[in-house]
Amino acid sequence: MIKKIKELGQIIYLARKKNIPMRKKLMLYLCTMVMAGLGIVCLLLVLTRNLFGTHKQIQDVLQMQLDSSTAQMQEDLEQYTGYGLSLSGQISQNIDNQLKNNAKKLTDYNDDQEALIELQRQIYPEMNTTIQICRSSGVYAVLDATVNTKISGSEKSRSGLYLRLKNVTNTGNLMAETILFRGSPDIAREKELELHNRWNLEFNTDVMPGYRTLVDEKKRKGMSYFWSEKTSLTGTWEDVMFLCVPIIGNSGDIYGQCGVELNSMYFNQNYTAVDSKYGSMVTILAPVSDQILEVQKGMTGSTDGTWLQSVEDLKINHKKYYNEYFSGQGEFIGLQKEIQIPGEKEDRWVVAVLLPKDKWQASVWRNRNYMMLAGIGFLVVMFFLANHLSQRFVKPILRGFSDIVGNKELLRNESGIEELEELLRFTGEQKKNEKIHTQSLPPNIEELFTRFALGVYTLTKTEYIIFHYYMEGYEIAQIPEIAFISMSTVKKHNRNIYEKLKVSSYNELMLYLDLFERCGRISELER
Repeated sequence: MIKKIKELGQIIYLARKKNIPMRKKLMLYLCTMVMAGLGIVCLLLVLTRNLFGTHKQIQDVLQMQLDSSTAQMQEDLEQYTGYGLSLSGQISQNIDNQLKNNAKKLTDYNDDQEALIELQRQIYPEMNTTIQICRSSGVYAVLDATVNTKISGSEKSRSGLYLRLKNVTNTGNLMAETILFRGSPDIAREKELELHNRWNLEFNTDVMPGYRTLVDEKKRKGMSYFWSEKTSLTGTWEDVMFLCVPIIGNSGDIYGQCGVELNSMYFNQNYTAVDSKYGSMVTILAPVSDQILEVQKGMTGSTDGTWLQSVEDLKINHKKYYNEYFSGQGEFIGLQKEIQIPGEKEDRWVVAVLLPKDKWQASVWRNRNYMMLAGIGFLVVMFFLANHLSQRFVKPILRGFSDIVGNKELLRNESGIEELEELLRFTGEQKKNEKIHTQSLPPNIEELFTRFALGVYTLTKTEYIIFHYYMEGYEIAQIPEIAFISMSTVKKHNRNIYEKLKVSSYNELMLYLDLFERCGRISELER
């Protein structure tokens, strides 16, 4: 770009300092006007939102973030699932060994508190190891037995262990403190664990997702695991999703379920809002059905910089480049990608990346305004340059005509136009002899005259009539009235005349006619 500007500057400098053929000067003027025209076109494209593919750009930004979030989420969920399945296998093996040693079934452990505590002791090491290494905020195991079958509601109360991490962050769990949320307080004392402030001895299976499905073979339908929808953790302000894995013994008996929890706070920390030039992008994991993104049933990453609330579902309107998501609170734009997550209700899950529509629009308009200002500035410069070049090139031509009319002798190069300078010298010398000899015209001027005269004979009858009016001194605006035709027809004939006579404008045509008149050769143009 800098090189092009320098070249343009050199041309302008040469136009000032030395004679340059009229054709080159007109070409420079024409290039300036073309650049101004292109500036207008670019400005129009900006106004119609087509310049630089704004919609395609935002699609690319969203798609890049969506691919990144989906890959990370798929990896995290697969890791959780792997640890959950491994935990189920280890727990079932421990229970099998315990039952075999005692020659009992798990149902025989009902009302036997000491036996259930011993089972918890047996499964604790695997659960503690899992919670420390799988980057999950909690791990649990529900056993199909209870310490007291005689109390009210015992049919939904089940023994087990639920370990959670205190002050967990997305940087890792190795330094987090393990606390007991469900299970025997004896385990807490033995393992030096703090009891959760909402601790209970046993699980309530009515609020434990998946339990009724997994312990019933007909409902389970052979599912090896599934993820629950988001649910409130009983007695707390926290929301979690559970990986639900059945604990199946070697004999095929169902001992209960186990798995890991995906905490909403941990998800929020792990999937932070990503800043972009269009606004903050939020990651969501949620089921989708009937053009509704069911945000309330899924997990939402950090919403910093947005107004998004996880308590309200979003309607989806599919567009060419991206989707629109809206609710009573406002609108988002974004993309979504389906992800394979087995669910208890066979829901379709997607990962979605959204950003506020108003912030995106504000960013687009801000960038567009900058481009419009740059375009307007470019147009002003181009029109100023065109006006400057026009004044600098036309005035010398007019001054040269005045010299010819006034019979002045050219003492120095004043016009800066090679052809005009040569003609002025020629006419000046010939007027001294009071006669212009057409045979003594310079070769290059004679070539121009001959080419022009021959071009006249290529004009059609109608075109020649228009041309003859110009020979008689009529102007363009007078032609429609005297020729009984429209101005558009005149312009059409003018284009043909200019092309056949090799001139670029009406002014150049009149220049040739004036020169033919002054040289006494106007008769060569008669047909």
